[in-house]
Amino acid sequence: MDQTEQIHFRNMLYLKNKAKSLDVANYTVIIPSICVGNAAQLACDLLIASKKLKRIGNLSHSALIPVYGPSAYQHEPNELVSSCELYESAEDKLLVIQFRTPLIARHTKNFQTNLVEMLQAARRVVILSGSFGFERRFIDESPWAYRASDNFKAAHTAQLEGSTSLVKWKEHTGEHVFGGGNGLQLFRAFEEKQVPVMLLFRYLLEGDNSTDASLIVRELNELCEDFLQLRDGGDGSFKLTVPKSWNLLFGNEVTELLF
Repeated sequence: MDQTEQIHFRNMLYLKNKAKSLDVANYTVIIPSICVGNAAQLACDLLIASKKLKRIGNLSHSALIPVYGPSAYQHEPNELVSSCELYESAEDKLLVIQFRTPLIARHTKNFQTNLVEMLQAARRVVILSGSFGFERRFIDESPWAYRASDNFKAAHTAQLEGSTSLVKWKEHTGEHVFGGGNGLQLFRAFEEKQVPVMLLFRYLLEGDNSTDASLIVRELNELCEDFLQLRDGGDGSFKLTVPKSWNLLFGNEVTELLF
């Protein structure tokens, strides 16, 4: 990076413990792309609430529209939220980045460069996204698609190519993910720096995408169950916690007077 980018990198990270850098060695990092239906951000909401991840800081950059608001999660009622936040499970070596605003296009590339530099030591990066449902060309095709770097594939051969192959996922080879925001662009930035990275997305439509979000987390758990561990120890059912910030997220219930 040039001198200007280094200054931006140092100034974008604000940790609650006042540290100047973020230690992500051996960590899995999950990043949502701001995509159709905000499904990836909703999926990260579910992850943070379900695993009771701890807010450790935030990022500030000219690509981020400033916002400030009340707590989004019942397990951290006194934490205020901002444009881009960092949530951690030190025990699971898991870091989730959550965006609450769209990115300003002309500053996005610089933000991505700094983000990749900051997370370059991670064990693996998983980018969650979505694509317009009408881009799914055949009705019997999988609603899931992925793109993985060679080193990510090498580290996850059993899940992606072994006897338990995720055949329901289609490998994406195109130049665009329509409706996927900056997901593919961010994937390429990590891949260029040799960071093991995968982009996972679902074909979906605008609207109430809370169900899509839970399905995205379910698929992620199938791949990374070793650290997500969202199944309980009893009946093996899938347990998710809906964050309080989802109350009235999509408006009031439809009144029965309409019918």
